[in-house]
Amino acid sequence: MKTINKLLIAATLGTAFVGQTYAAELDSKNATVSMSVGQFASITGLDDFVLSTLGSDGAAGAIYSGSDAYNLESNAQVRVSLSGGNLTNGSDSVSTSYSLDGGGLTFDTTSDSVHNGSHTIAASATLGDISAQKAGAYSTVITLTVASL
Repeated sequence: MKTINKLLIAATLGTAFVGQTYAAELDSKNATVSMSVGQFASITGLDDFVLSTLGSDGAAGAIYSGSDAYNLESNAQVRVSLSGGNLTNGSDSVSTSYSLDGGGLTFDTTSDSVHNGSHTIAASATLGDISAQKAGAYSTVITLTVASL
């Protein structure tokens, strides 16, 4: 009886495999799968920074400078722009200038490519006469803007 059961199981399995082997393809279709990746960019690591002087603090014509590093990552060509005003303390202000990577206030990444790199933003402020600005804490807000090209 066991031999007959084994033969029936083997015959059933053999028929199943043979049936799959000889299955005829009746139809076939192709489809294209696609997607579109939007442009994206991110600035990370930009922190507040302090300007300091190598000369006499508060002296006429003293130059204060400082910088901070940040990372720019993008999946397309982008333009980075910096905007910022003079450092102020109430109604007093100190003439302030800025640069990106030691250059101007804008730069473009390489065309038709991705970007992931470290960059530097620098600021410098120059005092006027001793009596041209009161002593105290001066500050301003700067903005880095990344735009698609």
